[in-house]
Amino acid sequence: MLLTSPILLRQATAADWPAVEALLLANKLPLDGARDHLGTCLLATANGEVIGCAGAEVYGHVALMRSVAVAPGLQQQGIGRQLVERLILEARSRGIGTLYLLTVTAPEYFAAFGFKRSKLDQAPAALKASQELQGACPACAAFMSLPLQAQATKPALLDGLPVAVLGAGPVGLAAVARLQERGLRVVVLEAGDRVGQNLLAHGHVRLFSPWRFNVDEAVARALAATGWQAPAPAGLPLSREVVEQVLQPFAALPQVQAALQLGTRVTAISREGFDKVRSDGRAQAPFVIHALRSGQAVQFRARAVIDATGTWATPNPLGGNGLAADGEGEASGQIFYGIPDVLGRDRTRYEGKRTLVVGAGHSAANALLDLAALAKASPTTRLAWAVRSTVPQRVYGGGVADALPARGELGAALRRLRESGVLAFHSGVRITAIRRAGAQLTVEGLDLQQQPVRIEGLDEIVCATGQRPDLNITRELRLQLDPWLESTQALGPLIDPNLHSCGTVRPHGHRELAHPEADFYTVGVKSYGRAPTFLMATGFEQVRSVVAAIASDLPAADRVELDLPETGVCSSDFGVKSGAALSGGCCGPAPVASPSIALAAAVTPTASMTLTTPAAPIAPTKGCASSGCGPKPEPAAASATAPAGAPSARRCCG
Repeated sequence: MLLTSPILLRQATAADWPAVEALLLANKLPLDGARDHLGTCLLATANGEVIGCAGAEVYGHVALMRSVAVAPGLQQQGIGRQLVERLILEARSRGIGTLYLLTVTAPEYFAAFGFKRSKLDQAPAALKASQELQGACPACAAFMSLPLQAQATKPALLDGLPVAVLGAGPVGLAAVARLQERGLRVVVLEAGDRVGQNLLAHGHVRLFSPWRFNVDEAVARALAATGWQAPAPAGLPLSREVVEQVLQPFAALPQVQAALQLGTRVTAISREGFDKVRSDGRAQAPFVIHALRSGQAVQFRARAVIDATGTWATPNPLGGNGLAADGEGEASGQIFYGIPDVLGRDRTRYEGKRTLVVGAGHSAANALLDLAALAKASPTTRLAWAVRSTVPQRVYGGGVADALPARGELGAALRRLRESGVLAFHSGVRITAIRRAGAQLTVEGLDLQQQPVRIEGLDEIVCATGQRPDLNITRELRLQLDPWLESTQALGPLIDPNLHSCGTVRPHGHRELAHPEADFYTVGVKSYGRAPTFLMATGFEQVRSVVAAIASDLPAADRVELDLPETGVCSSDFGVKSGAALSGGCCGPAPVASPSIALAAAVTPTASMTLTTPAAPIAPTKGCASSGCGPKPEPAAASATAPAGAPSARRCCG
């Protein structure tokens, strides 16, 4: 078939995986690891259809070209050449020192681009993490390399610089512990005047994850040397207790105290001498971090940066369109963003008042249950709840099916509260404006049928609509973000609340948390962007992997060491009509009613993600008939039943 339409080249996105998978299968190329590196895959399209692909697995300053495929019937028209040439150009511009590949039937094809045969046993250690070098490509494949630039290693001046950790919360301090265990210099920049500032902002909230999920192993090891006693693993701590019993004692250790820069707010990060556009030599330049301390500008230089600044300080607004509702700023004195201490510090603010809680997450659940407890003690206290969805199934959760009992009990208590008639419930509300009527507020919005909605007579509003990452500080860095969640790009499809099911996410580490900006990593809840679900333990595993990568220990960096509890509820169940029974689904049997708990119970404002490995698609035979590494003629027949490494899988090589 002769192609007459113009060919366009673009980067692949998560939504392109089915098309890429089909191309690889049609060309009998291996799928192993291909999806994990979709963010560095280049696509050729014509009339909007994907007709070719070429990928690259980036490992520091070397990369492995793979998955070069063109749709059958469209080969021999220069599509593959355009893809390979562009991939080489982009690799060179991004500071890649050498590009490698494996091929069975096309060494001459790639030789035309300058690739030369090399010995596989001389492959850089970093490449050994690739699925292709671990067996996806057959042993008889030719190993080839193409040097792209003379300097592929970092200058010695970077070795004397520290790794900068931004944020001294539980995940940031876990990164400090890991870095110091490996003997790496570290500087910690924290905007607050004490560690764990964001946790202390909701210090009265009891976490639904027990202590065993809330203490990083490296932090515990450092504290244990001082005689510190770990809390009982099954206990449920308050947020402030995590700070008081773990973070503050760890920060007081001499080696940690020496690295801490409290009251230091990061305002911008760049590369020394490089703006965002300039590429040549970029990866060899140190980071320059601009910050404010006591109103004075200060700067720090670093060899690598771990951004663990979180999202708690940048809450979402009330507006249903993601922007502040009309009049929201003028009413800010009567709006609380987050989880107020209704039964403690903020009691007088809400007692005897009518309060509207907006949001369908665990933060909203905490506020509502505390307000209900206050109303029981003070009957003139009234509460209302507004959500954008038609049924708050996600916050109700999986009940007894939840592997974290306290999280399941929270949802059950909220369900009972709503069914009790104590609160006014408004579903399907998209808020557009906040109007003042004397001392009270009126919320205006639209329902799902675009009909006007008004909630009047409000004294206070609690905005519990989640948080978003602050991206301003990284404006001059080359970040690769999911376009709607603003998470790291590789995590977006795994945590998208529009699609995500069962509270699970694939194991992930430094590769999913990295960006095109070499040696910059986003970790912790900020790595999830606007996605509503995260556990501290996920962040601890993230920094273990990232720090191992910074230390060039790729085997440890690529190893996954985390198993998190499931929520017991599927996102596919969220759309059921109010009152409809939940059927058993991908998470197992339908949840049942939980045992009663006190309405005043409070838990963490974040949910859980479980790291599980999805079933892999059936890969092509890994014999020599399936090159897996580039264009090739029709393969010779191979036994579909031959085990990996069997003689029949090697005969075609001589």
